[in-house]
Amino acid sequence: MSPLLDWLVEHEPSFRKTRLPSLYSDLNLQRTSNPEGYTANVTAWSSALTHAALAGEIPHGQHHLILQTSDELLNALASPTYGRPSGLGSVVDECVRQGKMVDLQDFISSERSIYSRGWIPSPWAVLRWSLQKAGVSWSSGSYDLSGGRLKSGNLALVPALEEVWKRLSAARERDRKTQTLTDRVMTRDTFLRDVNSVLGQAGELTGSLSSQDLEVLLRYLSRDKQVLSYDTSTVKFNVPSSTAIPEPITHEDRSIASLKSLLDDLHQKTTTLSTRIKTLQDKAAAAVKSGNKASALSALRSKKLAERTLQHRLDTLHQLEEIYTKIESAVDQVEILAVMESSASALKTLNQRIGGVERVEDVLESLREEVSKVDEVSGVLAEPVDQKAVLDEDEVDEEFEAMEREEREKARKAEEEKTRQKLQELDALEHLRREREREGEMEKPREDQRMKQEDQAEDNELEQALSTSIEKMQRLGIGGQTGEDAQRHQQPERQGQAEQIAQEAS
Repeated sequence: MSPLLDWLVEHEPSFRKTRLPSLYSDLNLQRTSNPEGYTANVTAWSSALTHAALAGEIPHGQHHLILQTSDELLNALASPTYGRPSGLGSVVDECVRQGKMVDLQDFISSERSIYSRGWIPSPWAVLRWSLQKAGVSWSSGSYDLSGGRLKSGNLALVPALEEVWKRLSAARERDRKTQTLTDRVMTRDTFLRDVNSVLGQAGELTGSLSSQDLEVLLRYLSRDKQVLSYDTSTVKFNVPSSTAIPEPITHEDRSIASLKSLLDDLHQKTTTLSTRIKTLQDKAAAAVKSGNKASALSALRSKKLAERTLQHRLDTLHQLEEIYTKIESAVDQVEILAVMESSASALKTLNQRIGGVERVEDVLESLREEVSKVDEVSGVLAEPVDQKAVLDEDEVDEEFEAMEREEREKARKAEEEKTRQKLQELDALEHLRREREREGEMEKPREDQRMKQEDQAEDNELEQALSTSIEKMQRLGIGGQTGEDAQRHQQPERQGQAEQIAQEAS
């Protein structure tokens, strides 16, 4: 396949290899046999040609926003399997009819926007469309020539122009360079450089726009989008968010644009000179190191001249930057003065509508009179119709005092009831405390009696065990003490144990 077709297959989703037979078939037959397929193929070819031109992939094409139609374009799109796209002329005719492609001469010369319903591309196009609508075939103005040839011509690509403006407006919105006049004015070269930079960063453009591309883009943005005005040397963007027609280029605009261009040029030259000085310094050092005195001296002389030139350029740049700063200040002052002037005019108009201080005083006096009349009417309406219905204020006061006494009596009784309840609660708590103390006093003798009973039981068990042991010893013939002696011997020990138990219990 050709390089252009390879690029389309790789980058255009609608140019899959499975779709190539339909895209390279005779589209004139599809127009009647398969209208939906015909529309899809025309859309695919329109998008492919626009993107290929914008990316600079069309051979022999020097433009990015203009499509050059000829047999060379058919040859560049030729496929080894399917041959040349025989329906490309029909595609171009359909795009012209839909307004996606516009004859370059019509595009530049027309004063009416291409988005206007009354826009007329060219007389031959109107005649051709009228004859086709009446069922008469007329191909003298068609791009689809007999024998599979394509008419030569130049067409402005409207979708490509729309894409460029989308990218450019997004970049200007991000940079916020749309506020003051000095930011909105630039030379055509600067504008072209900005557009190339934006499209290059977005990957939409390879290379640079041509002079014809620039003219088409400026015409589109000025006439159809109304976002800027331009002349042979200067471009001025409109005020942001303004719906007014772009202002014409003035002498001041040209001066500001020229100064900005000169400043950019000086910045580039100073950067180049600084790089050259660094290179000459390295060259002189290398020559000294190698012992080449002549080369070292030549490099140093060139370095000195470059440093002198750089200093001169820096001084000039400093002066121009001061002038540019003064111009920016003057532009701001002009804009501020214009706002103040419009504000003063608005205040003057409003004051005229007010009519001065005397009119305001008359209005307030009239307002006070009307308010007093309303108060008088309200007072009359508030008076009772029957004078006998007038209330006795003394009776009202007496009834009010009786209600107050009743409320105070109720409050006193409620307070007494609360006090009585609190006293009853205190008596109940005191009674409960005394009951608990009595229970504690009765519990102590019982505990002492229980401990004595336990001691007595232990003594009895001891005596029983001692008696049993003595009896066993007597039966065995052992012992030197009788039972009474043993009891007398154990008596002090039992008494000591009993005293110890009593102390522990107490």
